[in-house]
Amino acid sequence: MFEKLFSPIKIKDMELKNRIILPAMGTKFSGDGSEVTDKLIDYHVARVKGGSGLNIVEVTSVYTPAAPKRFLSLSEDEYIPGMKRLTDAIHAEGGKAGVQLWLGALAVSSDRAAQIIIPSDMPISAEITIPGMPKELIPVVVDAYGKAANRAVQAGYDCIEFHCAHTYLPHSFLSGGINRRTDEYGGSFENRLRMITEIIEGIRAQCGPDFPIGVRLSVEEFLDKTGVTEDYIHIQDGVKIAMALEKCGIDFIDVSVGLYETGSVCVEPISFPQGWRKDLIKAVKDHVSIPVIGVSCIREPQIAEQFLESSIVDFVSMGRSWLADEEWGRKVLEGRENELCKCINCLRCFESLNAWMGAGIPAECAVNPRACRERRYG
Repeated sequence: MFEKLFSPIKIKDMELKNRIILPAMGTKFSGDGSEVTDKLIDYHVARVKGGSGLNIVEVTSVYTPAAPKRFLSLSEDEYIPGMKRLTDAIHAEGGKAGVQLWLGALAVSSDRAAQIIIPSDMPISAEITIPGMPKELIPVVVDAYGKAANRAVQAGYDCIEFHCAHTYLPHSFLSGGINRRTDEYGGSFENRLRMITEIIEGIRAQCGPDFPIGVRLSVEEFLDKTGVTEDYIHIQDGVKIAMALEKCGIDFIDVSVGLYETGSVCVEPISFPQGWRKDLIKAVKDHVSIPVIGVSCIREPQIAEQFLESSIVDFVSMGRSWLADEEWGRKVLEGRENELCKCINCLRCFESLNAWMGAGIPAECAVNPRACRERRYG
């Protein structure tokens, strides 16, 4: 049973024991120093033991001036040893480790000392406008991604995921509704794609031809729900971007949707059914030849297997299901799926993380008190 879910698969030279992925989710374990902690290691090790084939480590800053507290970082060499401790621990339990390289744009505002970098001027009020980044900063940022990628390789990561979704800086460049630049990095589709391709090329140059590199991409912003449609990314645009990124040489694509203004489609409440993103993910899958990852509120192994059998995805990525039960994969493999503690999409994890961001208190799960507290509860 669930043969597809537990069949091995390769991305370049990285072989995964199954198709089950723990996606990048913020924990705020890193503290003010942006360092890997024992708590973070315990969190990941518990899920490798629980059957995850690939753990993608949460958003990791690449550029020091824009690196907020409470977020991991690879923006300097000093972070390599801690990251190596984490990858060694994941590998020791038979897992694989990826890291999500990130530059957060408006999201870094949780730390007032962090620099907000956005493509274009953004009025906040009649008196305040956040300035767009100057052109001379673009090659600095591109270089920062490449150097962070090199540090990820030194730290023992098996793959890199370049975060290009959810209104973070790269996604903001892609979106015509956000990017209002008039130079060669704004305007046409090719111009809005330019910085993203430069970053990918820089990462590839630092990691080598055989190292797996992927992109997490918002393929639909859902701004038609707000009455705004012009210039924003809809699924046909998302597919076009995915195809362009494949030509740029990425090895997998992680399909996501939404942005800040449409947050309920990024972290969905219980009203969203399992698998609701199926058609959006399939639209990308039908137009690329590289492996596709997708999250879609999956809680039950039957739905995961259906996604794989129907060629909607090549990997099943489940976020909150892994918070609700750190043994999700092992229980299913052993035929104990009736013992799964299933996510109820109550949003307690998301709300608690945001409420306590400044205090560094990790997320809570309403159905699993061990989540993000594995060391405390043993």
